[in-house]
Amino acid sequence: MKIKSNASPAELSSPFFTLNEEFCSEFESYIASKNGKVKGKYNAWSFLIFGKTPHPKPWDVMYKKSTFTTNGNLLMSSKYQSLLALAEWETERKGTHDSEFEIRKKTTADILKIPLSKSVSKLEVSGKYVMCSKGKKPKFFLQLIDILTPLFISEEIYRIEYLNNKLRIELRSEHHHFNILDQLIEL
Repeated sequence: MKIKSNASPAELSSPFFTLNEEFCSEFESYIASKNGKVKGKYNAWSFLIFGKTPHPKPWDVMYKKSTFTTNGNLLMSSKYQSLLALAEWETERKGTHDSEFEIRKKTTADILKIPLSKSVSKLEVSGKYVMCSKGKKPKFFLQLIDILTPLFISEEIYRIEYLNNKLRIELRSEHHHFNILDQLIEL
C-alpha cells in the first residue's frame, strides 16, 4: 500500500485506526483498478489521501478526514468529537471556455432574496442549492447534474465549480462514492 500509516503504536489498537486503514485500502484498490497512482497518510485521528486516474480523462481525487476531540481521547463518545470529512474530485474539460458556473448551498442572502447577482438561480434538482453562472451551460452540464443527483438529495455536495476549463466537485462526506466517480470519469 502506497498510502502509509503515520500512527503512533498506541493508535494501532484503536477501532478508528482500523476504519481509516480500511477506507484508505479501498481507495488505493479503486485507484489501482483505474491504473492510477496514490499517495497519502493515515492514523486513528485522520487521513489525507490523493489519487490520480489517467483514463479516459485524468481525474485528481482527494479525501480528507480529521477528527477533533475536546479532551484528546479518541475513545470517548462521539458526543465530544467533531469530524471533518471531505472529498475533492477535479478534472480538466477543454473546449468549453465560454462557460463558467458554481453550484453551492443556499446562503442567508439567497433565502432572503438579496440580489447578489443576476446570474444566481435555483438549482432544479434540489431547492437547497443555487447556481451562479457566467455564459452558457457547458454541454456536459445536464449529464453532470443527473450523475450527481443522489449527492444533491443527500446534501453531500458542498460546491461544484467550473472555471477556466477545470471542473471541481467538493463533497462533505464520509463515503467514497466510487459508483458516482466511475460515472464522472466516463463523462
